Amino acid sequence: MNIIDSEALELLEFQKIKKYINDFCHSHSAKQKATQIGIFENYTDLTTELNRVSELKNTLSSNSFFPDILFDDFRKEISLLSLAGSMLTEDQFLLIKQATEISNTAIRFLKNKKQLLPYLSQLADNLNDNKFIIEEIDRIIDFDATVKNSASKDLQKIRKELSEKRRDSDAKFDRQVNELRKLGFIRDNEESFFNGRRTLAVLVEYKSEVNGFVHNKSESGKTIFIEPSATISINNDIAELEIDERREINRILRELSDTLRPFASQLKQFHDFLVELDFLKGKAKFANLIQGTLPVISNYPELKVNKAFHPLLFLQNKELKKQTIPLNIHLKKENHLVVISGPNAGGKSITLKTVGLLQVMLQSGLLVSVAENSVMGFFKHILIDIGDTQSIEHELSTYSARLKNMISILEKVNHETLILMDEFGSGTDPELGGAMAEVVLEELVKSGTFGVITTHYSNVKLLANQLKGVLNGSMLFDLETLNPKYILTVGEPGSSYTFEVAEKVGFPKNLIQRAKQKIDIDKIDLNKMLAEIQQQKTKLAEAMERSEHQEFLRKISKEKYDTLFNNWKDKTEKDRERKIELARLAEFGAKYLRLMDDWNKNEDRKAVIKRFIDSITAETNKRKELAKQNKRDQFAEKKVARLKPLLKIGSKVKVLNGSEIGLVEEIKNEKVNIKFGHLKMTVNIENLELVKE
Repeated sequence: MNIIDSEALELLEFQKIKKYINDFCHSHSAKQKATQIGIFENYTDLTTELNRVSELKNTLSSNSFFPDILFDDFRKEISLLSLAGSMLTEDQFLLIKQATEISNTAIRFLKNKKQLLPYLSQLADNLNDNKFIIEEIDRIIDFDATVKNSASKDLQKIRKELSEKRRDSDAKFDRQVNELRKLGFIRDNEESFFNGRRTLAVLVEYKSEVNGFVHNKSESGKTIFIEPSATISINNDIAELEIDERREINRILRELSDTLRPFASQLKQFHDFLVELDFLKGKAKFANLIQGTLPVISNYPELKVNKAFHPLLFLQNKELKKQTIPLNIHLKKENHLVVISGPNAGGKSITLKTVGLLQVMLQSGLLVSVAENSVMGFFKHILIDIGDTQSIEHELSTYSARLKNMISILEKVNHETLILMDEFGSGTDPELGGAMAEVVLEELVKSGTFGVITTHYSNVKLLANQLKGVLNGSMLFDLETLNPKYILTVGEPGSSYTFEVAEKVGFPKNLIQRAKQKIDIDKIDLNKMLAEIQQQKTKLAEAMERSEHQEFLRKISKEKYDTLFNNWKDKTEKDRERKIELARLAEFGAKYLRLMDDWNKNEDRKAVIKRFIDSITAETNKRKELAKQNKRDQFAEKKVARLKPLLKIGSKVKVLNGSEIGLVEEIKNEKVNIKFGHLKMTVNIENLELVKE
């Protein structure tokens, strides 16, 4: 099932969204996945993906820990390891080790976060970490991609011999250099390397004085590069040992490859797991960039977006330090179509594209730039007719092309479809095009499709006002400055401001007047009335915005006052408690000093000890009594908090441990006036008991 065609995606600039996500991915495989983002055809798969992206986005934005997924692709290594008899190199093994370590960390992390990250943790449900792979590679290969001496006894022996031979060779070579330098036979750059062998840079006139093998000659012909005969034999031994070393290393690597080959399928799982996390991380980072959220996802068609932004416009304006005006639009079964009218450059098309792009993003598993209380449904088809689709190749006129597009749309529309149509009915004679637009609108209403349509035709606006299931909408416009506000308002159609704009830009007034005379007076009056209604709505919207802002400021001020007051109250209470504690400590200290004086005066020390014990006992009893009182006070506070909301004038109550039932006459703070027959009394709430009816 093709939910939306590629041309429509191109019109919505969805490829730019994919480019952003591609840039946020690290591995080549995840980047490839980003370029191939497609629309989910299954509702359950879609909601799972969206929740995973949301969980990861929230984790990243809250600076909570999440394992780094920075790995290099190792698909080629897995494929090679899968082949019987194959051998991986040292670098390839290190690549596998690094990926396994990252996988182990991510698997353990997600398995420990099942409650906090329920959707992401599902990715690790069928995976197990693998320490064996890491231990085996660590046993053989060092951090710098060299096979360790301890990998085998033969390798250790070979390298020991190599080390000794190289030291011997270097010693003989250095002696030869010192002798020839004294004789003046060699140049300042006394040595070079050819085929891995050290050679002397001998002046050509002394070549017969130096015994050895000639490897090369300088371009100028003044220097001969000779391997001294004293080192030739030992260098031959070194070359042979190096061959033995490489052969032993290959044997060890082949053996390690055979050991790890049974884990090739698990490594493939690790690769897919890491690529998926890398891809999800790319989506999450893009969501943070556009302030994307997860709206409520409905399993049936519905569209209720609040404070929605076109993500690409939002990023562009952010760079230019400009504000992006949010969009609110609600489509449901009762009102499933909205017809937007208004002047050119007023924001109709961007509104259309915002709705389309956000819906495509959502159904592709991407978070969208809308308020979290928005509701977005799942559509089986998203059909778009935006802009001039004239085709030179097929020799179709603009109108013909749009008609063919409209036919295609009418064949597919139903209650599970979202349509977006720009400049509805345009491209031909306005009167005839308007009539065609009317019948198409009637068919769209019958189909139950959801959609947003833009138009300039007055007859379409009037029809939209009459048809059940359709709402008129308009883009707010400042009639005084004739500047668009880019704000969609739903309820009434908008004026095109044709004559007003013409007058604003200096079009001759006499020509404007003649143009008005050529148009039906009712149409002019309608356009004028729409402009006035829209201006009134604009002013009303601004007044409401100011009122809401004032209410917001008042609420913030109250919250700030309450916070400051509560902080002051807490500080005062703490200061009071601190003063009481300090006074108690001072009193205790004074008693202690008096006892010390008595002790030092050599009085009856038994009596001093007794007074000390009595003092400690009294202090302990005092603390116990204070703790009991605090407990009683807390109990009383809890009882007051529980009982007070239940008490009202006329409630029946009893005094604790009493049997007489009284009626509540008045409640003042924590005290209650109660009437017992002819007797009245005031009692604290904590001493009362509510009598059930």
